[in-house]
Amino acid sequence: MLPFREITLEDKRAVETCGSHYNYHLCERCFVDLFMWRGHYGTQICFKDGFLLVKMTPLDGGPDCYLAPVGEGDLGAALDALEADAAERGIPLTVVSIAEPMIERIEAVRPGKFTFVHDNEDGDDYIYLSEKLSTLSGKKLQSKRNLVNRFKAEYEGRWSYEDITPETTKEAYAFHLKWCRQNGCAHHRDFEGETCAIVQALENFAALELRGGMLRLDGEVIAFTLGCKAAPDMYVVQIEKADHDIAGAYQMINQQFVLRNCQDVEYVNREEDLGLEGLRKAKKSYYPVMRGVKYAAVRKEAER
Repeated sequence: MLPFREITLEDKRAVETCGSHYNYHLCERCFVDLFMWRGHYGTQICFKDGFLLVKMTPLDGGPDCYLAPVGEGDLGAALDALEADAAERGIPLTVVSIAEPMIERIEAVRPGKFTFVHDNEDGDDYIYLSEKLSTLSGKKLQSKRNLVNRFKAEYEGRWSYEDITPETTKEAYAFHLKWCRQNGCAHHRDFEGETCAIVQALENFAALELRGGMLRLDGEVIAFTLGCKAAPDMYVVQIEKADHDIAGAYQMINQQFVLRNCQDVEYVNREEDLGLEGLRKAKKSYYPVMRGVKYAAVRKEAER
């Protein structure tokens, strides 16, 4: 079997180097995502012949699956290595979170070997133009623009935005706990996974090269967000939370973070909606310029 192990901070540069050969704008290719969610998804990695190989455990309790190999070299051999590993583990070979351009590469080296399936939209990423999120220009985003302007007018002199620093990460975490109490998710399974992920991000804030922002009203934190530059042309926003009882709080933290951190990239990936209707509605309301559609590849023999 392949020598899979837990991902560590020391893997950051190597993971990013491998990922740089395949800029498909999916959040799963971001080191920060792999690292901060490693406990939730049982993420393990190894490197083989210039490729990053990733194994994960589905939340539904099914057999382990793999991300498509990324790197430089013989892609076919890397896929064969995953196939051999799956066989030794006694599990079907399933490769997930495959971008459409990767399908073409896989077909080129192992034609007809896999069936590619797009299960549902729940896991597809929402990708926006940075310029649109920062200016909120145009008729489609007028309602967002209005909420931002009302917030600024109503709370003039009382609100502030500041960068998260290692010294203020505890305040961000405290707001996360408050947000979960407000939204009744403190005992949900996903809350535990997200809380662990947020702890990993905040405790390793500098090492992960994260950027974050907090929105305050009368000195109290009412929203926070964090993200990182995951590709030369794209930022990924991993976490965003705001007090939904304060009109404009979500729109403000969204816009202010992009204004201060994403002006040198074309795209902002705000990740998936997880099938949550409220989150889906909110993300669609910002009118993404494209979706990061993800496919799964299954060995055709495994279908019979």
